Amino acid sequence: MSDKSKKTVIKKPPVVSYTILYALVALFLKLKCRASYDRSGLEGLKGPALVLCPHVSNIDFLLVAVALMPIRPTFVVSEHFMAKPLIRRFLNHMHVISKKMFCPDIKTIISILRARDSGNVVVLFPEGRLTCMGHSLQVTEGTAELVKKMGVDVYTVTENGAYKTLPKWGKAGLRKGRIEVTTAKLLEADQIKSLSAEEINTIIDSAILHDEDHVLEDVEYRCSRPAMGLDGVLYKCPSCLSEFSMTTDDRHIRCSCGFSSELDNYYNLHGGPFKKINDWYFWQESQIDIDTPLESPTILAVPDSRGDLNRNAGKGIIKMDRNTVSFSGTCFGEPLEFTEEVSNIKALPMSVGDHFDMYHKKKMYNFILQPDPRHAIKWSMYMDKVTKQSRE
Repeated sequence: MSDKSKKTVIKKPPVVSYTILYALVALFLKLKCRASYDRSGLEGLKGPALVLCPHVSNIDFLLVAVALMPIRPTFVVSEHFMAKPLIRRFLNHMHVISKKMFCPDIKTIISILRARDSGNVVVLFPEGRLTCMGHSLQVTEGTAELVKKMGVDVYTVTENGAYKTLPKWGKAGLRKGRIEVTTAKLLEADQIKSLSAEEINTIIDSAILHDEDHVLEDVEYRCSRPAMGLDGVLYKCPSCLSEFSMTTDDRHIRCSCGFSSELDNYYNLHGGPFKKINDWYFWQESQIDIDTPLESPTILAVPDSRGDLNRNAGKGIIKMDRNTVSFSGTCFGEPLEFTEEVSNIKALPMSVGDHFDMYHKKKMYNFILQPDPRHAIKWSMYMDKVTKQSRE
């Protein structure tokens, strides 16, 4: 094999360390999360192939890895994780492909195609980010075109109950209930050739569509503090309509006006107009006026020259309207100003109560809004609403 061809090979995760980790992770998921797996939809799976999965919790990668074993897949992960030194070293050891989320990234596409040519099974979460309310998000543009370009069998793995076990907003850790992982084959390689991108999009959208409000509804997810952190997602009071006046204790989310709603261990709300978290979340989105621009002071968190995230790299003012996002301030001691078209961004991945991400000139910037970082959820929802309207 020539030196040039060797460079194009995307290695699988190392067999020894991967097998040891698999044993530990599988035991953890079984004992702590009561995870079970229906692998019937993966019959005959071998590389090269593509696995598309909804992204509902931070343990999705673990659940998918266990479901696919003994296959050692190539995961496509957000570049966000690569800005943390310990995680970066681990992910590089596992030969993942990093992706700049919601940013043109031809390098990632080339790496995915090389993984295919290396005979790998590639795992991709096509929503491009982790949902914060247990409901699937829009599949990113270009996913169907990637499926056409790859021309391999396509499967799906769905992690039912994973959100309820570890919600993105939750501050109480794992909630012991149940997770049921299901699998299915979506497309045959030969079938893909005869399908249009629109037809493939429809198939993917249907497979990724996921709503944890209607999954395992009779299962209790035991937690002594189920509501802690919920104010990072449910920010608008349905009684007085004030924003970011909500606080949480162990079981309640309350507003300073006196409104209170209780969350039980089955993810049902009591004492308000909404019975489910998603009902409240989507009501908030309906209340956002995208003709009213957003503006906030912000701290910048940016990877330094070594690729390590510096959470105090700069500061300034960020603004967003339905057409543009702009920043004016400093970064690493130098002036920084830029404007990006909303149509080129489409989504703002966010960490609840902390920040949202955006790329400028292919560089990742985290915006920690001041004085209350919880405002990140409204900015992310604002962007989602603009993108949805532009697609209609």
